[in-house]
Amino acid sequence: MKSRGSLVAAGALVTVLLAAGVWFAPLPYLIQQPGPTVDVLGSEVITVTGAPTSVSAGKLLLTTVEVGDVDAAGALRTWLDDTNALIPREAVFTDGRSEEQVIESNQTAFEESENTAITTALAELGNPAGVVVGVDVKEIGGPSAGLMITLGIIDKLTPADLTGGHLIAGTGVIGPDGAVGPIGGITQKLHGARAAGATFFLVPADNCAEARRSPPSGLTTVRVAALDDALLALRSIAAGAVPAAC
Repeated sequence: MKSRGSLVAAGALVTVLLAAGVWFAPLPYLIQQPGPTVDVLGSEVITVTGAPTSVSAGKLLLTTVEVGDVDAAGALRTWLDDTNALIPREAVFTDGRSEEQVIESNQTAFEESENTAITTALAELGNPAGVVVGVDVKEIGGPSAGLMITLGIIDKLTPADLTGGHLIAGTGVIGPDGAVGPIGGITQKLHGARAAGATFFLVPADNCAEARRSPPSGLTTVRVAALDDALLALRSIAAGAVPAAC
């Protein structure tokens, strides 16, 4: 017969093993972290036919977030690092949607946003005749790149360099009327932009409160509620003035 001490030790061992299993088991949450940035002024992102285009010294970066599975160990690290965030799995896979369905939905949203960005940018420029614009951004979904694509098109079709030689990042859903709508993951996008070297970030007005909570050092957040605000901010930055902050 085993001694009481041996039984206690065996019980402790089983508890540790069970705890380890839970520690590395998937959770009903996803980790949201900074994703890659894309310079919309890059040669292969926005193409224009029917009009001359200009070249800018700076960059306009669209920003993204990456979402993936997380275990308890990763969740703990996330709690200790405000660069990342935990979100309920059901917030992404709503109504039991599969990964393929989510990707397809995000791609559709991106294409709709892309079309709105082209229409809005050309309207801002007076709908020049004969101009055809194409956008090619791979492996990015959702509508939040709309503002930066719109600005990229305007910059390419405008003689002046709207960047002023700066590296400027941003995000926001663009509406047909030029309104800039809020997005998710603003904190992760701010950190991703700073890691890419951005010094200014165009923030949708409705995301400003969240953006003020933990902005990365060295990144100036700029409040934009509409396309006109974003264009004014770019011109202010290029002129060395201080744009309206969040």
